[in-house]
Amino acid sequence: MTSKTRFRYLAAFMLGFFLLSGNFSSGRAESVCDHVSLSWLQTQVPLPKDAKLVFKKEQGDLCEAVLSIEGSLAPVYAGKDFIVAGQLYKNGVSITRRTMSGLSDLADAERKKSKEKEAKAVEMRKAFFKTHAADLADLVSLSFAPGGSSDRFLYVISDPACSHCKALLDGLEEVAAETGLALKLIIYPILGEKSKIMTAHVICKHLGYGAYKTLKKNDASTDCEKASQRINNTFDLLKKADIFFVPLVVAQDGSWVVEGNDICSVRKHLGLDPGSGENSGGCQKAQED
Repeated sequence: MTSKTRFRYLAAFMLGFFLLSGNFSSGRAESVCDHVSLSWLQTQVPLPKDAKLVFKKEQGDLCEAVLSIEGSLAPVYAGKDFIVAGQLYKNGVSITRRTMSGLSDLADAERKKSKEKEAKAVEMRKAFFKTHAADLADLVSLSFAPGGSSDRFLYVISDPACSHCKALLDGLEEVAAETGLALKLIIYPILGEKSKIMTAHVICKHLGYGAYKTLKKNDASTDCEKASQRINNTFDLLKKADIFFVPLVVAQDGSWVVEGNDICSVRKHLGLDPGSGENSGGCQKAQED
């Protein structure tokens, strides 16, 4: 779930249509927007750390405020001690749509800045793994080597509660079989306390790769000092690169990294054909298209 989607779900309540009667009070000494700032909005609803307040304007008894979140604009309407997210209508006309149309140039600029920022972040993460590839070895909890032990491998950074991670592992198993590469799993329980409990269970019980893939949330209960230390070390290292997502695949020497469930890019980095198997991620079809 992206920060933008999370914001929409965590807003105080969603407004489909908010009707204004048109009988607004006049002669106020203070603007209804005077108190509306980013810090005030953050007291009303959780916002991602990159959120910015880029526009505000009086709309009757409400203050229309526009936030930039991950390069997209999100309008909200603020009262004295509340905010409403959604569209504002007056006399059958969408005030929100009119405002957003007038901010099209700003929207384009925010999208561009967001893309540039993410591109820089991707390059920073690539540089990080080139420098810290050796540090990943101490964080490995599981291995998969269909051809037996191998000194050639890929690092896979995964969360046991992540469905995309498990789908990627299916494709990586085919890659391992084709190349003789082993998979070394670094468990990064970024998805919450349940993920940490599952991770601790895997480490404390010395579960194998197969048991890890089939582990259910309600099956995990064990904790131990070894697990706590490894989880903390994993967070300490990956937070240095501002990595708060899974999955990732990293070359043994850190020379390349693939972010997300992108088996096609992994195969491309390894010089493999796109593949047509059910776990190939549709790479063959994508290439044909």
